[in-house]
Amino acid sequence: MPTLAIQPVAVALAGVLGSVVGSFLNVCIFRLPQKESIVFPGSHCYSCGQELGFVDLIPVFSYLFLRGRCRHCGKPFSAQYPLVEALTAALFALAVYYFWGQWLLATLVASAGSALIVVFFIDLKHLIIPDEVTAIVWVTGLVRDVYWLAVGKAGWGAIWFEESYLGGPVRVALPRSLVGTVVGAGLFYAVAWLFERVFRKESMGGGDIKLAGAVGAWLGPGYQFLSFFLLAVFVGAVIGVVLMALRKKGRREQIPFGPMMAASALALMLWGEPITAFVLRLYTAGAVGAGGGSL
Repeated sequence: MPTLAIQPVAVALAGVLGSVVGSFLNVCIFRLPQKESIVFPGSHCYSCGQELGFVDLIPVFSYLFLRGRCRHCGKPFSAQYPLVEALTAALFALAVYYFWGQWLLATLVASAGSALIVVFFIDLKHLIIPDEVTAIVWVTGLVRDVYWLAVGKAGWGAIWFEESYLGGPVRVALPRSLVGTVVGAGLFYAVAWLFERVFRKESMGGGDIKLAGAVGAWLGPGYQFLSFFLLAVFVGAVIGVVLMALRKKGRREQIPFGPMMAASALALMLWGEPITAFVLRLYTAGAVGAGGGSL
């Protein structure tokens, strides 16, 4: 079949697969904070304990068909179930669409994105980021760099440092993911340390710093990571102001930063170049406006 005919079918099938993976992500989101096994026991209703069958577990459709309630006891299910399934379906479909023909990269983006979805919902509710989930983001970023180095794509996978030694230049290549990890975690640690010293309270936890390092493995130490940082801070500030205006949060109440980081990182993984260009253009315009001119 021609590629143009295959691609829509492949994207649709990826969406179906993503919805199934999203069902598993729901299990992770509910069980990991409780330190329960994500394998045993099988899926069951948290209200009546009844094991769920096939008709209860069809992603998205079961929730709609059963009107969001348990078929056995009638208690309502969380709307998070179909939301996570739909988000993961969209993630898989977008990964295949944007990385068409690059199956390893599409798989890595889908895997890292799935981990970020888990981070989003766990930190939003429990204010924690499980290390094992962060590790998935970091490992997939490292594997992507190894792939770039293996295929010899110039400008990807490594950062070159050049020094003069014994009368001649010496070039040393460091994996971009490792440099990004150090820069990402280091930047967030510095911000957290400074905020704590100035305002005498904690701004972000160790989970946020580890996640920043993992995102750095994906985005590298350059402009894309800077855009991720600025976007996450901006979104966090806007959401914080809105929540306080609606009196959902007080000034001294902690607002999780992990969801903003996860959403921003996932956006940069899928649309890195246009988002980076947009963020930097806004930042540059704001800096010029504040300074009253440009150099």
